[in-house]
Formats: sequence, C-alpha cells, structure tokens
Amino acid sequence: MSRWRCHAALAIVGAVFGCASSRDAATHAGTNAQPTGSASVASVSSAGPGAPRSEDDAAERTVARALKYVSALRELDALGPVKGRIISRDEMVKRVEHSLDTEVPPAVVSASGEILFALGTVPASYDYRSGLLSVMRSELLGFYEPHEKTMFLGGDLHGQELDATLWHELVHALQDQHYGLEKLLGWTDDAGDWQGAVHALAEGDATSAMVDGLFAEKGMHAPDLPDSMMDLQGALSAGSALQVPPIVKRSVVAPYIDGLAFVNALRRRGGWPAVAAAWQRLPTSTEQILHLEKYDANEAPEPLAALAPSVLGPSHVAYSDVYGEETLRILFEEWMPARAAREAASGWAGDRVTTFSEGALTGVAWHIRYDNEAAALAALHAFARGALAKEDQLLDDRGRLSEFVSAGDAERATRAGQVCRERHTRGPFAVLRRGRDLAVTLGPYRRSAAGAASAADCKAALSWVAALLTQPKPAF
Repeated sequence: MSRWRCHAALAIVGAVFGCASSRDAATHAGTNAQPTGSASVASVSSAGPGAPRSEDDAAERTVARALKYVSALRELDALGPVKGRIISRDEMVKRVEHSLDTEVPPAVVSASGEILFALGTVPASYDYRSGLLSVMRSELLGFYEPHEKTMFLGGDLHGQELDATLWHELVHALQDQHYGLEKLLGWTDDAGDWQGAVHALAEGDATSAMVDGLFAEKGMHAPDLPDSMMDLQGALSAGSALQVPPIVKRSVVAPYIDGLAFVNALRRRGGWPAVAAAWQRLPTSTEQILHLEKYDANEAPEPLAALAPSVLGPSHVAYSDVYGEETLRILFEEWMPARAAREAASGWAGDRVTTFSEGALTGVAWHIRYDNEAAALAALHAFARGALAKEDQLLDDRGRLSEFVSAGDAERATRAGQVCRERHTRGPFAVLRRGRDLAVTLGPYRRSAAGAASAADCKAALSWVAALLTQPKPAF
C-alpha cells in the first residue's frame, strides 16, 4: 500500500512494474499486431552478469535505433543518448532488491504489509518483501534507470517482446530528459496520492506510445482503441504473477490502465501536445487521473489533520500518507463488483492513513473526506462490506472472495451510521460516518511466533473512530 520510485498505488510491487515492462504485458498487448520493423531487432543474446563488451555494444546500437524511432513516435525530441546494457534476470533482481532496501524506508515496507493484513486482504503468513522480489524474478524484462540514464535489457528478449519493452521504457527515458522523472518519482514522504497521479501519467504516456508502435502497420493509434480492450490486456498481464494476492495484482495494473485512459482522452482532444501540457501542469491526485473534468477544473485534494492513536493501543507513528481515490477503488474491488467499487470510491475529497506500532502491537487509522454526504454514505456501505466479510474467507479460483457481503446487508448494518466487527486475528474493524467524513480503524492486534491475535474489542474501536472525527481540524 505504498509507492516506490516510479509507482504510487496500493503496493510497492507495482512500483517495480512501473519502471519495468512485464513479459505478459508486452506479449498480450501486441497479440493482434506485427512488429513495425522501424526499431525491431531479431534478438538480444543471452548474457550473465558482466556481459561481454560486444554484447553491450549491440545493446547500445539497439537502444540508439529504438530511441530515434520512439522519439518520432512520441513526438518528443531526445535531448541526449541513452546507454544500453544487457544483464541477466538474476542481476536485474539484485538491482531491484538493492533499490528497495536503500531507497524506501524499511518501516514503510513493513507498514505496507501490515495495512494489507489489517484490511484482511493478505494472510498473516504473507511476506511482503519476499513476495515483491519473487514477482520481479518472474516478470522483469528490462527497465530504464533514471539515475544511470541507462536502459537495462534481459538477455533473452527478441522480436515484438523486445520492441514493446524498448518503446515503453524509452518513453520513460524521454520523460526523464524533459521533465525530470527521477526527481518527480523518487521516494518522498507523505506524497503517495500525488506521486500516484504522476506515475499514472508516466505509465499512461509510455503505454499509449507503445500501443501506437504495436498497431502502426494497421494504421491505428492508442486513442482509437476502446478502453475496455486495454482493461482486458491489463487483466491478462496481472493474472500470471505467481501467487500474488489479488489486491496487489490490481495495483500493478491500475497505473497503466488508469493512466492510459487519461492520456488517450488528452490525445483525442489535442494530440501529443495535450499530453506535453499535462506534464507542465501535473495532476495533483489520482482523482484527477480518474476524472478528467476534475483535472480540467483543477480540483485539489483537501488536506486532513494528523491522526491520533487509540488510547488503548500503540502510539508510535510508523507510517502516514495520503492514499487517494485510486487506492480506494482497488480496495473496494476486494469486497464488491468493479463497477460498484468505482462508484463507491468516487466523490473522494481527501484522506489520511496512519499505522501505529509499538513492539508486536499494530493499529491502523484512516480518515477520509468526501465531496458530499451522499458519497460518504456510499463509502460507508463499501467499507461495511469489508468489515462484515468473514475473516480468512476462502477465495475462488480467480483469487476473489467466494461470496461478497450484499449491499443490502451492508446498508442494514450501518443504519446507525457506524459498523464494527470483531476479528480474532486482525482486531476489530470499525467504521463511522459523520456528515461527509468517514473514519476507519483496524486493530490493534498483536503479532507473535504463533501468528496474530486481536488486542481490542468493538467498544474500544468505536471509541477510537469517534475520537478521530472529533479531534481538531488543522491541516496535517
């Protein structure tokens, strides 16, 4: 539930995909296309760590040809060369692991995994960091490294797979040259939703240009294709990523799909110059990415005050951030059909999420503000469907809850404007609405070698959510 380098969504794994093309994404996106020949090369020879210089020379030439093609495709001049290097999958994963350990505060990685657990979306045994690295070993094809200004390529790429990887990642190189991508998307405290919006713009820009290249011989461009087709391609790419929890799979896809829809909408009304203008006036929230009219109106998020811990729980702030509408939608899709999740997440105006910890004890608080009371009520019902879901409920063969809590049951359970469910391992899940504000608390719970166990009850949880909505209102 955090972001890293080129990603800002619900999980750090998506950040790595944000800076690297996945094998299935590249393959499925071009299922009905033929390589253009403009930048295509037959193959990149397999290489281990410390590839021979001749292979790096070949990579340099391949990247140079592709950069020239991508510059014309994207209508953005290359301001300098991009280096090319061939490395093995193992070396790619080592680089990712090093970046993860040095660029992201360890407390953020830990807190991200705890929030996923507290929400009931991953089991207690899920190892967040190890899971991320396993996905990278399976999915990583190549990536552009802004710090080194280098395109790293896997040694087993060829044909259309190589083309798609190069085109996508070299758009990131052009973004870096013109807009300072490394500075925009390097880890920054308390900037989750804003960086999520910038990341979606970056991925939508790169994906739109890549699709142009893949369909060039058919005379088609990305804005000509229906958004529903792009949704299908994203689902295909996310479905193969090992045993990744469904919420993480959706977070991997979201910046590509949401960003692509945003960029294509800009291109339909003003071509690539409209996209260039968006880089000069960046979206300030994922809400603006999801609702172009709110970007046009420059509707800014409302800042919220820092959150107070439970009087009976841990008090140390381990992590605090703004999650945004895109994260809400991805979460709600865990508990209800996708269309209902989109509707329940819309109307977001601002939020603040905080993880508190003390030794083995963890608790999570979330304050969300909506544009109006009707939107807040819809979100209350959505959270109630999560709170009322059976703890550790079995998943179906698609990795989804085998049975959603019905909308009617959620509405009946929240007639008093609140709901709470006590959970044996994760602690109570409490939600309270007052006007257009919603407070959610998860836990506290205590970790041990035997697993996790609740450390509170609903009486304490309802007292905590009430306190969150009565505390002073200055901005964080």
